[in-house]
Amino acid sequence: MKKILYLFSVICSLLLISCEEEIVLNFDQNKPRLVIEGNIFVGEPTLNKITLSTTTNFYDSVFPKINNATVQITDLSTNIVYNFLNNNNGDFINNNFNPQVGKSYQLTVVYNNETYTATSTLLTSPEIISVDQKNDGGFTGDSYEINFNFKDNPNEENFYLVQIISPVDKTYAVFNDQFSNGNIMSDLYFYEKTDLQPGDQLTHYITSINKQYYNYLSKLISISGESGNPFASPVGTIKGNIINQNNQQNFALGYFHISKRNQYNYTIK
Repeated sequence: MKKILYLFSVICSLLLISCEEEIVLNFDQNKPRLVIEGNIFVGEPTLNKITLSTTTNFYDSVFPKINNATVQITDLSTNIVYNFLNNNNGDFINNNFNPQVGKSYQLTVVYNNETYTATSTLLTSPEIISVDQKNDGGFTGDSYEINFNFKDNPNEENFYLVQIISPVDKTYAVFNDQFSNGNIMSDLYFYEKTDLQPGDQLTHYITSINKQYYNYLSKLISISGESGNPFASPVGTIKGNIINQNNQQNFALGYFHISKRNQYNYTIK
């Protein structure tokens, strides 16, 4: 009986091996969806643009760029319209567009006879007032602990987008002032001493954002995984603030947001 069972198991193993083949799953075969990357950073020319592309299927790593669209931004306080011209790589640029703090702007994109719109108000971002460094941070006491400190505005609910660039990584995060309204707030980072050396530079950015953008970025950051970049090509179908005025079912991915972020450069001691 044992011999029969052994022979049966061997035959099953051979059958499984002989039936092995490559299986290609049919992911994302739907109609391509418009993607609007409208994150404009004031005073930073390389980030003063609107980028258009479309989604693609699961197995492609290249997202097709869109050049045959009309892109405008309207100053809602003056009704001045800024036309963004295509740069033949999916980027639409207007070097004369210089948004002002406190003003609201509307993005209008016309593509395939459909009109997409979104609005954004430029907020004031806080400045870093001090940086604290500890050389015995972390659980083992063998890490650099760097605190970027700033003053929160006590008269309003605030949401922040922060970015840190170091010689070893680039990360984004969002947080709010729910438990520290009006106080000195800290943006804290830990680095192993094997990764950084005295003299290395950290570049820190902080940006005030609204609650809707905060919620959107929270979802993106949670699914961006190891890339740590929520502004990479969209994953999934998280809806932003862009509305298709002709057909809401054919919504666009992406977000329109104008920011004026503050930068602080710090050198490890």
